[in-house]
Amino acid sequence: MLFLAVFCGFLAEYQLEHTIEHTKEKEYMRSMIEDLAQDTIEINRVLAVLINNNKNNDSLLNLLELPGTKNYEQVKKLYLLHFSSIGAEMTSFSQRTISQLKNSGGMRLIRKKAVADSITLYDNNEQYFAAIIKSYDEGSTAAFNAGSVIFDNRYIRHNFYSEKVLLLTYDEKVLRKYANYIFVFQMIGGYYKNFLIYQKTFSIELMSLIKKEYHLK
Repeated sequence: MLFLAVFCGFLAEYQLEHTIEHTKEKEYMRSMIEDLAQDTIEINRVLAVLINNNKNNDSLLNLLELPGTKNYEQVKKLYLLHFSSIGAEMTSFSQRTISQLKNSGGMRLIRKKAVADSITLYDNNEQYFAAIIKSYDEGSTAAFNAGSVIFDNRYIRHNFYSEKVLLLTYDEKVLRKYANYIFVFQMIGGYYKNFLIYQKTFSIELMSLIKKEYHLK
């Protein structure tokens, strides 16, 4: 009888432990869905900026290919495009739930292999994304530096629309070098945009998978 009582107590404790773990697992999954939804919103915001910047960079490159850069209206457009479309727009992904899962050993609680594998891959993608962001930021800095010998910030700071705006130099080699930096920055922005589109699709599919596997709305 004593053995039976101890055994039953063990079973009850085991069942309680599993119930607690399953509850935690579901809480993690709800939190993960919230993070993925936030990531999707953030991706949409940055994509809109990248698409607009890409158009502006196209316009900037086209202007630099035109003859007669001493045309004041053309020069003004160059100034506006340079100072408005070369900044590095960063994406901030939510790491709240993934960090908790990794730091607390919570990944072992995820019983659904397809969900666990997808979360791991999603996290790995974000780590790969750091390399893209680094290149994008470096490309932005290089383009701005190349433009520093062409554009005079005083026109932006003082009476831009009431003065005849001039470039610091009209040297064709300097302008072409600047255009090359803009082109490289635009190419990296294309990789950035494509990654975000892929990650957005992944995020939406992962949310659907979690909801299906855990019967969540």
